[in-house]
Amino acid sequence: MFTRLRRKLFGPRFYRPSAEDLKRPGGVVDRMLREMGLMVRSETQPSLASAIADADLIYTHDLFSAESALAERRPGQQVWAMCHGVMPMGLYAAWSWGVPEADWRELVELPDVRASIEWETGVWRRVDGIVLPCPEAGDSYRQIDVRFSDVFARARFILSGASAPPKAGGADLPGPRTADHRVGLYLGNPEPYRGLDALVAGIRALPADSNVTIAVAGPDPARLPAHPAIKALGRVEDVRSLLETVNFVINVNRFSLFDLSTIEAVEVGKPLLLHATGGNRAFERLGAGCMMLPDITPAAIAGGLARMAALDASALSALGRASRACWETQLTPQHMWQRHLDFYDTLEDV
Repeated sequence: MFTRLRRKLFGPRFYRPSAEDLKRPGGVVDRMLREMGLMVRSETQPSLASAIADADLIYTHDLFSAESALAERRPGQQVWAMCHGVMPMGLYAAWSWGVPEADWRELVELPDVRASIEWETGVWRRVDGIVLPCPEAGDSYRQIDVRFSDVFARARFILSGASAPPKAGGADLPGPRTADHRVGLYLGNPEPYRGLDALVAGIRALPADSNVTIAVAGPDPARLPAHPAIKALGRVEDVRSLLETVNFVINVNRFSLFDLSTIEAVEVGKPLLLHATGGNRAFERLGAGCMMLPDITPAAIAGGLARMAALDASALSALGRASRACWETQLTPQHMWQRHLDFYDTLEDV
């Protein structure tokens, strides 16, 4: 949705909003969010109208629909909202589609971002119930603005579940070159909250003789620096085979909700190298085979990569078995479906 909107509002990929437009109240971020709201409300109105006609409780998955439901609901109807974003929408728009090289702490002070947070916290407070995938998922919001601590204090939790896509076949995948060589995988996009820049800085801090390669799947190879330890894969269709081929999976998100790609890695039984933030901490709590990074400085990431590369086959296998057991006992789609059913049952008396 953001990609379509970015193209509509910002034009070609290389267009950048001016600093003046970003700093002006009612500027490009405000315009983007208003356009997004119109688009989302248009797409969700038919299902919302159906729910308002005969439901006791309206369960929404975005704040625009939640706000519409609050305005249109019948007396006695409740409106609940599930959080799917990793940060407030105004900050996401300004950072990911405005100035991705900026520090988020500067962008959160922009007038349009502050106004969007005021609106967002207002809607969260007005809904009758809030759902997050896990308690840790609210970490980024609380870090960005203290008001979210109060907002999410009444949240309830439905742990996500997922299954990796089936094998597609035919991909040229980066397996280990020797028995003691290790391949780590970054799987995702280059948006600034994902920390790809921090990972590259960590790779550059590795000793020259490090016996590790980092495969980067998703980002355009042209956006990655040439480095002997980086294998740029671009877009990969056969994600399952890629996960099966590598030795471990890396998540260095600055902010983390509860990543689908990490659940897929756990299903395939992969050791995880995770920044200890947000939903990443939940994977450790749930018993997945994790090695945690206290921060994402170059030294911390390089140290984590070196420790992963130094693990012998039996240690890697033990971490992988822990990840697979975590998925089998807690994170399958069937578990998620049952948790939703159980959650709905608890709402009958609300």
